[in-house]
Amino acid sequence: MLLVQWLGITLLQLVLCRLSPQSELLYDVIVNDRTVGKMQVTTLPTSTGLQYRVDADVRLQLLGERRMVTRFTSTYQDKQLTEARFYDQLNGKTRHDAMVRWDGATYHIQVNGNQSKLNNRRVTYSTASLYTQEPHGIRELFSERFGQFCSLKPISSHVYEMTLPDGRKNRYYYAEGVCREVEVQQALFTVYFRLRP
Repeated sequence: MLLVQWLGITLLQLVLCRLSPQSELLYDVIVNDRTVGKMQVTTLPTSTGLQYRVDADVRLQLLGERRMVTRFTSTYQDKQLTEARFYDQLNGKTRHDAMVRWDGATYHIQVNGNQSKLNNRRVTYSTASLYTQEPHGIRELFSERFGQFCSLKPISSHVYEMTLPDGRKNRYYYAEGVCREVEVQQALFTVYFRLRP
């Protein structure tokens, strides 16, 4: 009897996996033509939507060694963000720590200990979505890191520029609906995230 139940559960899991497989994108992180790390974007199907997971690990020699680790997850149900968790660390010290939770009417947001709410708006596209869905017709998106909306504009065919709350700009390049490269301007250098073939 237990064997029959186990086989039934195993077959159900196989069917569900085949109907909605997870996908993974792997990016090289490049500074001054040198690969300094990697970023993995995983899309996991859930029973009511999707979960995005982004994991980045970068080691950079800049006034000594700097190790930057970024992790965030964004969960969507019925095409709406319901929960997000973001944090990043520099040499083991937390720089950003953010959490977003939808209670059915309001988003509760906590960024580096500061709490706020977002009423009367639903998030249907966020930073995590940028890697797997080209933002056709989208003029703003929600940043899990900052806990607020950022403007987004097309600057040429399949190229978009996002303006962050601190004024910095990132560019996203697409082919076949998938982000192939991200260009991030820093004060002293430019960081590129390039999708591996």
